[in-house]
This record gives sequence, C-alpha cells and structure tokens, in this order.
Amino acid sequence: MTTQERRARIETLFDRAIDLSPGERTRWLEDECADDSDLHAEVRELLDAHERATGILDVEATRIAASLSSDADDAPPIERAGPYRLTVEIGRGGMGRVYLGYRDDAQFEQRVAVKVLHHDYSDAVVARFVAERQILASLDHPNIARLLDGGLTADGRPYCVMEFVDGEPLDVYCDRARLSIDDRLRLFCRVAEAVHHAHRNLVVHRDLKPSNILVTRRGEPKLLDFGIAKLLDPDALPNAAPTTLTGVRPMTPEYASPEQVLGRPVTTAVDVHALGLILYEILAGQRPQRRDGEPLVHLERRIVQEQPPPPSVAVVIAASAPSAAGPRAPGADTVAQVRGATAAQLHRKLSGDLDRIVLMALRKEPERRYPSAQGLADDVRRYLDGRPVRARGDSLGYRARKFTVRHRWSVAAAASVMIALSAYAATSTVQAGRIRRALEQARLEAEKTEQVTAFTMALFEMGDRLDARGDSITVRELLDLAAERAERFRTQPAAMSQMLDVIGRVHQRRGDYASAGPFLERALEVRRGHFGERHVVTAESMSHLASLLAARGQYAAAESLYRQALDAQRAVLGGEHRQIARTLHDLAIQLQLQGRLAESAALYAEVRAMQRRVFDADHPEIAAVTSSLGLLRFQADDLDEAESLQRDALQMRRRLLGGEHPDVAMSLGLLGAVLRRKGDVVAAESLYRQAISIGRRTLGDGHPDLAHHLNGLALVMRSAGRYAAADSLYRRVLEDRRRALGPEHPSIASTMYQLGALHHERGEFTAAESLLVGALEMRRRRLGASHPLVAEVEEELVRLYEGSGRPELARLLARRPEAP
Repeated sequence: MTTQERRARIETLFDRAIDLSPGERTRWLEDECADDSDLHAEVRELLDAHERATGILDVEATRIAASLSSDADDAPPIERAGPYRLTVEIGRGGMGRVYLGYRDDAQFEQRVAVKVLHHDYSDAVVARFVAERQILASLDHPNIARLLDGGLTADGRPYCVMEFVDGEPLDVYCDRARLSIDDRLRLFCRVAEAVHHAHRNLVVHRDLKPSNILVTRRGEPKLLDFGIAKLLDPDALPNAAPTTLTGVRPMTPEYASPEQVLGRPVTTAVDVHALGLILYEILAGQRPQRRDGEPLVHLERRIVQEQPPPPSVAVVIAASAPSAAGPRAPGADTVAQVRGATAAQLHRKLSGDLDRIVLMALRKEPERRYPSAQGLADDVRRYLDGRPVRARGDSLGYRARKFTVRHRWSVAAAASVMIALSAYAATSTVQAGRIRRALEQARLEAEKTEQVTAFTMALFEMGDRLDARGDSITVRELLDLAAERAERFRTQPAAMSQMLDVIGRVHQRRGDYASAGPFLERALEVRRGHFGERHVVTAESMSHLASLLAARGQYAAAESLYRQALDAQRAVLGGEHRQIARTLHDLAIQLQLQGRLAESAALYAEVRAMQRRVFDADHPEIAAVTSSLGLLRFQADDLDEAESLQRDALQMRRRLLGGEHPDVAMSLGLLGAVLRRKGDVVAAESLYRQAISIGRRTLGDGHPDLAHHLNGLALVMRSAGRYAAADSLYRRVLEDRRRALGPEHPSIASTMYQLGALHHERGEFTAAESLLVGALEMRRRRLGASHPLVAEVEEELVRLYEGSGRPELARLLARRPEAP
C-alpha cells in the first residue's frame, strides 16, 4: 500500500468511525484493523484528537491546516508556559496544542489546561487567539470552563490557561451513566443556560457539539472551546481582535445551522440550532445531520433544505438503518437500553412534545426557532413539569389533553369526544333552520358548518394519535361509538347527516375506503331528503362522496358528482365563494386524471383567478392548486416550471401546515418525481424517503397515499439501476394497493406497468409481458381505450415484442385503431 493509499484508508476509517458511539467504534475499529496494529493506532489517535479538538474549523479544515503547516506538527513539545509546567499533550487543533499543566511556582499547585499557539503562526491567527482569551475572560458561569491566566512562552508564543475539566463528552457521559430521558433533559437545561449566559455577554459559541461539553464525575457540565466564538458587539471588549477569518466559514458541518452553511450573518440563533442538534442526539442516539461518507456538499444541501425526521421516528427507523458508507448505526434496542427503556417505550416518550421542542429548535428559518437558549431550556422544563410547551399551539383542546395526561383520566378523554359530538349535533339542527331563512344566512352557516366539522375531525385525529401510542381507546372504537350515536338522531336529520358525513370522512382519511362508502352515501341520501338537491349542505355531501369515488379510481362518476355539487353551490352561494373554488379545483383534478389536460388547464386558470379574490394570499388551498398545476406541467414535460411550482407548494405547505402533514409528504413526493425525470436521482430519493417517513407517521402503514410514495421510490431505484430494490418495492406496493383498493384500480395498473417495464429492462420478457398485458387490459377497462396511459403501455409492449423477436405482434399492436 502506497503512502497516499494508506492516508486515504486512514481517512476513510476515521470518517466511518466518527459516527459511531464509543463502544461501537472500538469494536468496529478492531475488526477493520485486525491485521494492521499500526493502522489501528493511527486511526485511534485521530479519533482521540477529534474528541479533544479545539481547532478553528471543522475536521476537514483541521486536516488541511495540519497538512499545510508541517512545521507545527513536527515542532517539539513545549515544557513550560510562564509559571506552568506542561506535562502531556491532551489536544491539538488548527491554532495550537493543549497540554495538561501544573502551576508549581511555590505559590500553590494547580492542575490546568494550557493552550499554546503553534510557533509558525500568522498575525490573523494571533489575533484570533487573543480574541478567544478576551471572550473567555468576559464569561463567568459555573458551567463554562474558566479562563485562569495567559501570557507568552519563552519563545514568544501566546498561551492561555484554562480550568482543567476531567470529564467525558456529553453524549458519552449520558450513555455510560445510562441516564433516563428526564435526567438527560435536566442536564441539557444546564448546558442551555450556560450558552444563554454567553449570549447575554454578546458571545456566540458557533461550535457547540457534545465533544465541546464535558461532564465531570459529579455530573457537572462544562462548556469548552470558544476558539471560533464570535462577538456580536466587538466594541463590548477593549482592544477586541477580529473574530472572523476572511475566506473561511468556521463550523463543524454535522452541527452547523443553515445560515452557517450559506455564509449568512451569525446570531444567537446559530447556537439555538446547535443545541437542538445536541438535544436530538442525546435523546434519540442519532445525529440528525450525519455525513455517512458522502461529499460535504451533499451534507450541506441537506442541512439547508431537508428537515430531519422527529427524534421519536429516528430512534425506531433511522437508528436501525445501515449506513450507506459502511457500519450500521446503533440499533433502536441499544439506544433505548442505555436510556432505561424499550424501543417502543422510547418512541412513545419522545413522540409529541419532545419531538416538537427539538424540531422547533431545528427550524431552517432562524426567526422561527426559540428566541433564545433560555427559551429552549424553559420549554424543556415545561415538559418536565407536565405543563403545555410553547413549541405547539395553546389551543383549549391541547391544554385539556395535557391536563388529562397529568391526572391520568383516560376515560374522560373518550367521554370528551362524545360530549363534543353531542354538542355539535344540537347546533347542527339550529344551523339547518337558519340556512333555510335566507341566502346570505346560508353563506354564513356554510362557513360555520365547515369550522365545526373541522373541529370534530380534529377530535378524531386526537384519537388516532392515542391509538398510535397504544392508549386505551382506538380510532375504530371512537368511530363505532360515533356511528351508534348518529343513529339515535333519526328525528334530527341535519345532525344525523353531519355525523354520518364526518364518520365517513375519517374512515376515508385513514385509507379505509370500503368503510367510508356507506356513511358518505347515507349522509347524502339524508341530506337530499331533508334539504333538497340545491343546498350547500347537500352539495358538501356530493363533494365528499365524489372525493371517495375519485380515491377508488372511479373518475367519471366523481366528475359527475362534482358537477352536481358545483351547480348547487352556484345556485345558493352565487358566482364566487370558497366552496365553489374548492369544487372547481376538485373537478379540474378529475379531468386531469382522465387525460383531458386542456380542459383541466382551463379550469385551473378559473380557479386561480377566483382564489385570488376569495382566499388570503397565504392559504393551504392556494398551495394545493399550485401543486396540481405543477403536476399538470410535469405531464406536459415542462419540467423547469413543474419544479418551480412544486417547490413553491412545498414551501407554502411547510409554512402553513408544519412539517408533519400528509400534504407536505405529497408535495415532497411530487417534487421527487420531477427531479427524477430531470435525472437527479439522489435528490429524488431523499425527497421520497422524507415523504415515506412523514406518511408512516401521519397515515400509517398500508395507507394508499403511503403506497404512492413507495411507488415513487421504486421508480427512483429503477432509474438508478438498483433493480432488486425496485422490484421489492413494487411488489410491496402491489400488495398494499390490492388490499386497500381492491383487485382493480388505476394505480394498481400503473404499478403493474412499471414492474413490467422493469422486467423488460432486465431482459425477463415472459414476466414483463404478463404484467404489461394485465396493466393494458385494466387501463382500457378503467380509463378507456383513448386515455394517454393506455398508449403508454401499448408503446412498452411494442418495444418488448420487437426486442424479443416477435415483430408481427408489435405491428399488430402498433396498427390497432383507436377507439371511437
């Protein structure tokens, strides 16, 4: 092995080992270097130096600095700095070395850490070093390592003397001591308060990470290494030196904020973001910004663009996923064990408030994070005290749920849902009477009904979360109870129909289309009999049932019902209204699904014009239409415009709906489809995996929308030539879709077509032909012979027949006349 090859091997091992826990790292390194003890020693030395590093830049820049300054590396160790006797080197970074020292000038003896600048230094580095001493001198906090002294060595090099901290990095200490989640949170609060103290003194650390926070044997955290800290007000300290070096971005990438990566101004929000990363790591045992051996630019792009999964999900899914670069990350059971829990218990513990606290600290926009490190610590304490946290809304329902959890009245939670439904039923009857009295009142009541229904749906969603956590009441039980209560309101058709409608919509949202149908059909039947054909409430039922028909793939029937709803809404609500805009959008989608793109585009233009007049500028409905238009441009192969529209829709949905929402997942998947078509399979894969992660949390396994994201990922795998992975995903999607949607559905035909094309690419002609013929027949039955998707399958079959030596079948299929 040449010197260059050996150096590359050392760096590869270092990069892979650095992401492992100390225990995992030791075992893995011993296995990798079993036949080369020298190699093991060199990598081990690099790892030890990294844990103690006090450099000016990240690991990459430290390596570069070391390679460019061989004199500094080769310089003999120094033995004395003023009255301090230096013994062993305990750290090394871009600016200098750190020694364990003792003061032995007959005054008193004291163990200290002495940082000495390299002897080959520039004026800028000296200025940076002096600035660090001044910064440290301004800080006086029990959880910040103190500056004790400073001066020049005999050969004129600056040095500073620090309190020696005999401790372990924060993450190592937490795991070795097997701290519970609550104990980790209490320890974290002390760290956050130390950071807040620095901020109050106008100092931003800029390089917060577990290795810069040591915990003593007594459990006392100490914040270290202000080597790249920045003064927010340089005039606050006399003779302050510049704190930024031209041409570099001081940071450790895995703990950097988006604004650091982008080179934007540094504020205290940088440290709040780093605290969020640290909190994520000590809770979930995972680094949310892991590099995994990829080029640095890929990590930086993820830092700027991608939201990490919540800690509760990372501990179950990401923690047990093998790294693309080599070793497996700590498994969920291992992570949970050192926290005194099982994987399921840890997932439940982190779900909810802790997820939201961490993700608020990690928001991409600095202004949307906690306003201070103290604010983050305060919210953590609210969680520990069982009080509502500020990382989510202070709604009455949320406060009531917190009160219920604190007092463990789980039965009361279910009772509250039924009381709310009963109260709603009473008001619904009153609404119906008012609607009949006047057209203007009808407008107002339509809006009020919409708000009450949204509240009822939210109650069911709360039950869904209870079900996911394994609590005593399930969503199915809530639905069954609600259905039983609805039947008691036969003499109050307005109330009964509204409850039936809500129950049907909840079933549909859960992906249970078979159960949703009878409720939505009965609701429409009751409303037609009670309110008549032309009424806003009847039109609402038409739209909801049409939505279910569309989800089942019955596009023509859905179109017919949407048109009936539109006629009723226009008769009652006039020419323009929010409900009319929504129905027009739904109708445009049905035309789009039927391949009638020109008609669909014309409707979209009408919808967008109306939306500007009836909605606020920033509204989820506008985001939805933007996304639909992006899909329309995608179908027309205008990929640049499609990408722009999907990015706009994704940004709006994240801002309006938060990161955890099925619509956000859908936008991620649609953007992934565009980027895949443009050839960026790496970015497309990342987007689909985010969509799948959100879909699993918000919809659950087996949901048709989740199958859509999995199907998209399979397409990416196929585009990347990863045929085995694509094949496995396609087969899973087929199974999920058949179970949820029945034996025939347009989406099932799509997956069959794509799997058939995959077999064709692999030269497996028999399997490909079977799947493609099945997809062709299903699409002809469900979509009609003239649909563009039918032609798509026919073209693939023509290529298959030509490639497999059956030109007569290819000619026969190519000459097939179009249906009238």
